[in-house]
Amino acid sequence: MKITREYFRLFTKMMLSNKVAFVWYLLFPLIAFFIFNYQWFTQGPEINEFYIQTSVFVSYIIFVMSIDVTTNLISLRESGFFKMFKFISGSKYPIIWGKALNQIGFLFLTILLFSLVSGLIFLNSFEQVALFLAVSLTSCVLGSVMVILLTLILMLLPVRQESLNAVISMSLLVMFFLSAKGLAYSTEYGLLLVFINPMEYVRNLTFLLAEWFMDSPFPHLSLINMSFITLCYVTCGLIALKYVKVISRTHRT
Repeated sequence: MKITREYFRLFTKMMLSNKVAFVWYLLFPLIAFFIFNYQWFTQGPEINEFYIQTSVFVSYIIFVMSIDVTTNLISLRESGFFKMFKFISGSKYPIIWGKALNQIGFLFLTILLFSLVSGLIFLNSFEQVALFLAVSLTSCVLGSVMVILLTLILMLLPVRQESLNAVISMSLLVMFFLSAKGLAYSTEYGLLLVFINPMEYVRNLTFLLAEWFMDSPFPHLSLINMSFITLCYVTCGLIALKYVKVISRTHRT
């Protein structure tokens, strides 16, 4: 645990040195959210509509920042630092856990700021803002853990980081579009769409939590289907943790 804490501190210092990326993770979704829902400035939204619209951007932030764990670990591996860190600590797991905890911490802060700003502007009472914060932050913690576990499987692929980043960037647009359109609820392939789209998985998780907290219906997959997908994500993560290599599969480092 002590070694994991030291890696957490190291990765935190590295992230603090790149403040532009952290600000971008917050500002871009927030600005896009205001642009897409500009009409709310003249007529406030219904509470259910507010949750449905904000869930798209909350899930976007969670997915983008969670997948950074894998891409950063791949970058460390290709530069040879992953192997060096493993030699120093004696195990690869403290490195992975330290990076994951670091990313979840910054993600928690980003979701807190996004939810607080959007909630204070568009919700009608402190109780509604507090409830929204509880839903979004719980979804942040649970969703980020599942997405991190799933995306660790990418470390098993013999793909260069540059190629992987390009594929992720293109896939992100498709995932965002599918999630925003709500196709998981309007087709018979909803289970498959949620499974292959982590952004939609997080959005379904947010709706489940909102339904439990508010006792109000939201469109989402059943708890059984969500539990099945969660089990698959965890299985992928455990497989990746076991077989991931500290030596690059595309470079000799």
